[in-house]
Amino acid sequence: MSPSKENVAFSSYGRPWMIVVRGRRGMAFDRWLVKRTGFSAVSLQYALAGQNPYQPTLLMTVRGAKSGEPREVALPYVRRGESYIVVASKGGGPVNPHWVANAKANPQVWLHVGRKKISAVAHVAVGQERAELFPFVCANKPNVARYQERASTFGREIPLVVLTPEAHGKGTVK
Repeated sequence: MSPSKENVAFSSYGRPWMIVVRGRRGMAFDRWLVKRTGFSAVSLQYALAGQNPYQPTLLMTVRGAKSGEPREVALPYVRRGESYIVVASKGGGPVNPHWVANAKANPQVWLHVGRKKISAVAHVAVGQERAELFPFVCANKPNVARYQERASTFGREIPLVVLTPEAHGKGTVK
């Protein structure tokens, strides 16, 4: 089984047949849906498969680390104060999603939360900040601890990325 199929099987709690919206076209549809409505069909199907509550989802636009081109990704989030915390779990697999490297290289990001557009700055929580955030995230997103346990078998610590809105929006996505 390929790592991608293993991640889907793991993330769907052994119910991969419930994951209908996937692949390149499915992800494009989901990004479109999140941008226009704030709702993610992908997040819903994984929540249903795992018998977990639906997680609100935002659309993050970040510039590619190498290309500089805008890249969009739909991500379930946990809110803490004014910030949004997104988890780079990639199903507890062996590598981080590409958007993490993009956000490290280009921390200026743009969010669609609901129908609201927000300019924000991204940073990966490390050290004491991560130690404080991890239990909070796990309490609000029950599958994260399970993903971290699996990622640990590959020697990976799942990044928690904090998205902090800017007081006055900086720039626009071209």
